[in-house]
Amino acid sequence: MRTPETSQPLWTYGLSIPHDPCAVGVVRATVRSILAATRLNCIVDTVELLVSEVVTNAYRCSAQETYVSMERTSEDFRVTVWDHGSGAPALRTPSAEDERGRGLGIVEACADHWGVREYPRGKAVWFSVVPKVNGDEA
Repeated sequence: MRTPETSQPLWTYGLSIPHDPCAVGVVRATVRSILAATRLNCIVDTVELLVSEVVTNAYRCSAQETYVSMERTSEDFRVTVWDHGSGAPALRTPSAEDERGRGLGIVEACADHWGVREYPRGKAVWFSVVPKVNGDEA
């Protein structure tokens, strides 16, 4: 299994976003534009959904700016979201009445790989999606 540290990126983009609820939409639009420009349309819907979940979690867990890194490697497209919130997020099973708590379950179900790295002043949640060959770039 590949980890985020083992593949050299072919290209990277980074985005610092303020602690603002509008930032989630800005990140979604940015990811969609980057994937369209690089002919990775085959994964745009999945990545847009996953980045929305992870950036929303970062917004809720931290009162400071967040940094989003997007990398294309020879194997996959990887997104990492750094925030200053304490503690690692936990995968949980919410009840039908819970309004929150489904984000990491969605990441678990849709990403090819994902994980969390804790740092002294925050954490990074990452996921990767492998483009499928079907007319779009692989």
